[in-house]
Amino acid sequence: MQIQDTNEKHTQVLENGRMYYANEKIAYILPHDIDECVRLEKQHYGLKYYFQGNFNAPVKKQLEEGITVLDAGCGPGYWTLDMAKDYPNSKFRGVDVSDFFPKKYKPDNCEFVIGNITETLPYEDDTFDYIHQRMLLLGLTSSSWDKCLKELLRVLKPGGYIEIIDTDYKNSAFLKKKKKKKKNTVSEMLESRDIPADIPLQLEERILRTGYVNLVETRSFLPLNHGGEAGKLMWQDYYHGYLNVRPLMIKDNPEWNDPQTYDLFIQKCAIEANSNKTSLNWHIFCAQKTLSSI
Repeated sequence: MQIQDTNEKHTQVLENGRMYYANEKIAYILPHDIDECVRLEKQHYGLKYYFQGNFNAPVKKQLEEGITVLDAGCGPGYWTLDMAKDYPNSKFRGVDVSDFFPKKYKPDNCEFVIGNITETLPYEDDTFDYIHQRMLLLGLTSSSWDKCLKELLRVLKPGGYIEIIDTDYKNSAFLKKKKKKKKNTVSEMLESRDIPADIPLQLEERILRTGYVNLVETRSFLPLNHGGEAGKLMWQDYYHGYLNVRPLMIKDNPEWNDPQTYDLFIQKCAIEANSNKTSLNWHIFCAQKTLSSI
């Protein structure tokens, strides 16, 4: 079943009771519904707990004094809302192709708009002092990454900072046995959609080629289902995420059409992740727009 999204005329398809985008301009493989919003909320607070904060760029003083911030690909806006409450002197703007933004309860210094970061955003050149983008691994094709970086550079002020956070799914020390089958299936799914599963390994070259300067990369290894509360929270996010992509996984492995079979497989993966003390490689990139004209 196909359904038309009246906001931006994005075609969506109903798969096993979940709504997914079916539009060549949107590569995002996760569903577009309330349950996915719940997962993203848990993911936000899990990452905040692990990294002990919401950002890594050197902009704390500026945020306290008052700057304009863009959350690119903000989803339901949990990072945007959290930051707007923490830094009331700054203005926060969230943009996403989805319209699951908070409609009522949001700070006065926070606004959301529908927009595609791989196309022209509804902002003038040199608008933002700081741009934040997190976890778009499953939503951008190889060519879309380059378009996104170029468009964000356009709306970033000279001297402003961009921060990109993502995980290297392809090369992470994830699960080595039972997980291998699922990992290969997801990697093949991504490759079939021209989505680079190892995008963090490519971002340094892409960011610099786009024209950003003063690039600094930080790497972290997040434990998965071990290592205390952080590992527990990360596994909960991945478990929920894999449940949400099951309709797509079934296409490559029909045996997972049975929810119990699929869930049992993931639970076995959880046990193996704990016993192998496996981790996920996370990369944080911070760069600036040059003060001279681009």
